[in-house]
Amino acid sequence: MNAAAAPPCPRCLQPCSTGGGRVACPTCGLRPSPLPRLWLAEDDSAPDGFDTEAADRLSDLVTQDHFWVRERNRLVERLLQRLARRRTSPWQLALELGCGAGLSLPLLEARATEVTAVDGHRRLLQQAQAASSKAVLVQGDVTDTRLGPGRHDLLTAFDVIEHVDGDAFLAEARRLARPGADLLLSAPAFPSLWSEMDVRAGHRCRYRWRQMQLELARNGWRTVGHTHFQCLLFPLVYASRHWPGRSAQQTERRPSPTLDRWLGAVNRFEVDRLGGLSLPFGSSLFVWARAEAPR
Repeated sequence: MNAAAAPPCPRCLQPCSTGGGRVACPTCGLRPSPLPRLWLAEDDSAPDGFDTEAADRLSDLVTQDHFWVRERNRLVERLLQRLARRRTSPWQLALELGCGAGLSLPLLEARATEVTAVDGHRRLLQQAQAASSKAVLVQGDVTDTRLGPGRHDLLTAFDVIEHVDGDAFLAEARRLARPGADLLLSAPAFPSLWSEMDVRAGHRCRYRWRQMQLELARNGWRTVGHTHFQCLLFPLVYASRHWPGRSAQQTERRPSPTLDRWLGAVNRFEVDRLGGLSLPFGSSLFVWARAEAPR
């Protein structure tokens, strides 16, 4: 790749330079990978709060088409449709913080003119590149992306905030958002569900609605609505997390094909028939908010 053909850095928006045959941003060091639209950091260490083992477990859930991942993504699609109907114009610049393997990127690509996604794990970004058609993927810290401020009118983050400092994460999201931008995020819900699964996943907490509302408000976000996911399966999830030993949690993580179909059907019914309601409990909390204008 010659200097004339070097793409602009998606973080600094500056032309990249070539030195010693290596293309990189002269300001931040970000460099394009051999894969299209994928930009890699010089430092490939695992991000705090979500180590390589946790990333492997996430990749495994996506690969096996797990009922929770599959039906949660259908809820994401439904909520994005709801937010889009309330707008007078389409989203222009969407950003996913902590995109993981990129399962939700096609949903953003269908609704926004441009899509950028940030994640700290190189291998997950490589999976996301295969799952997406136009998103620009950047390896970086979701609490300090170093992307340009005030550009995005849609931001999403699904099961990310529980791995990092909540205030740092929401403050960074607000820095990146335009006034009036939409934020859609999810997090594990209800401290009563805390178990070894949370410890192994690198969670720092499970959220209650009021806690999330307070964190959003003090970081410049006005809450518009919320709901929960896996409301109907909540008793089974509770029993699984508190059953002696690991057998129930292992079954929840790797259900048989028959059980996966049955549990998926329950979640699908919930999304299709109850998705328009604000469900009072569940294993996941979904919140949508709007970026307030600076004071």
